[in-house]
Amino acid sequence: MEIGRGVAACLVVFHHAGSIMEQPRFYDAVPFGGHLAYFYAGVDFFFVLSGFIIAWVHWGDIGEKAKLGHYAVKRFLRIYPPYWGVLIPLSVLYFAIPSGGIPSQRDPVNIVMSFLLLPYPEPPVLGVAWTLVHEIFFYLVFALVILIGRAGLWLMPLWTAAILAASFGGPYPHLVGFVLSPFNLEFIMGVGAAILLRNRTIPMPGIVASAGIASFTLLLLLPELNPTAVLPQRILFGLSATLFVLGMVEIEWNRPLKLASALTFFGAASYAIYLVHPVIISISLQVLNRVFGRSLPIELAVAATALAGILAGMVYHVVAEKPLTSLARRGLEGLGLSERRIP
Repeated sequence: MEIGRGVAACLVVFHHAGSIMEQPRFYDAVPFGGHLAYFYAGVDFFFVLSGFIIAWVHWGDIGEKAKLGHYAVKRFLRIYPPYWGVLIPLSVLYFAIPSGGIPSQRDPVNIVMSFLLLPYPEPPVLGVAWTLVHEIFFYLVFALVILIGRAGLWLMPLWTAAILAASFGGPYPHLVGFVLSPFNLEFIMGVGAAILLRNRTIPMPGIVASAGIASFTLLLLLPELNPTAVLPQRILFGLSATLFVLGMVEIEWNRPLKLASALTFFGAASYAIYLVHPVIISISLQVLNRVFGRSLPIELAVAATALAGILAGMVYHVVAEKPLTSLARRGLEGLGLSERRIP
């Protein structure tokens, strides 16, 4: 699963590296025959995996209201400190160099909403944080499940039905469209995978995991097979990711896999890679553009900028993500909100 997280992060990195090349000020061309357009589907895998992990790890907390504080602290530490470590300096930079961003990235309301990761009609200051807004919303939904108890799990099929019904209408006000976004289906798929694995043994897990990898890869590499509508895309990529999660968890449950330390580190750094890569790609491309202009082949430029984003994310994981999370943990402990002290 660690490798899956790392690969998913790299898919998103290459997607963004490819899309920025299409801008007229850079190459004004589409690299790799347009195949990178669907690499954003790494997000689909993250959403399914997130839903699975939350339900799997916190299954015993459901119905235990006293566990809600522990759940909230763990979720806060996972998302906010590393994110703020990128967002705050980026916001300062946009104010210091107005030409470096767009007006909405200097909008005080948008900055506050981005800081809190709350839904807002404008894109977040850090563009990729739109996925984190969905993540935080899902955390809140599952917090409600913890409060209600097992009956609260009925929120998932009801939410699914509402999302599917909403796909036949629209457009909706921003908040309504956010709650009923097809991307939220993938969190629900992850929860469903956790429930299934807690109650059933997955037969032939190797074949199930392989089917997930094969179908996900096919959707990535053969864009003509992808539907143009957002909902079918989320269902297809989401189901492929769910198959992979089901098969791999069953395999690891029966025969724990020992990964090389480098691969474990790669997976652990996936969140940091996701956070910092857009900024690093932009900076590295500016450098390449000044040095080579458009003489450097576009595919090589994509590879170079993507690699820079991945390596920078690994560095950020070590020098910033871990220290910031530890600092935030100590701060919460000082307030009596330690993970260890909360029941």
